[in-house]
Amino acid sequence: MEKFKKKVHQLAMTVVSFHQVDYTFDRNVLSRLLNECRELLHGIIQRHLTAKSHGRVNNVFDHFSDCDFLAALYNPFGKFKPHLQKLCDGINKMLDEENI
Repeated sequence: MEKFKKKVHQLAMTVVSFHQVDYTFDRNVLSRLLNECRELLHGIIQRHLTAKSHGRVNNVFDHFSDCDFLAALYNPFGKFKPHLQKLCDGINKMLDEENI
């Protein structure tokens, strides 16, 4: 569980950093971190959930770790810019409150 918490914290810091610092975004780094979180989560829930639930976890992570999706999300001129700002504001708040 601790490895998962640390990996989620690393992911959160990376998401915010890529948003705040121009020209640092790397879709492959975010995709890799998300996939590492997925594998750790599967290890945690392995005995507690059905194969169907594991499939749902995969669907969520498949969507968010997709490099094309990440590129669109981080496009500085794209339609998702305000959504990324809200997402990063929320993540920053959770980091400040030590909830992540």
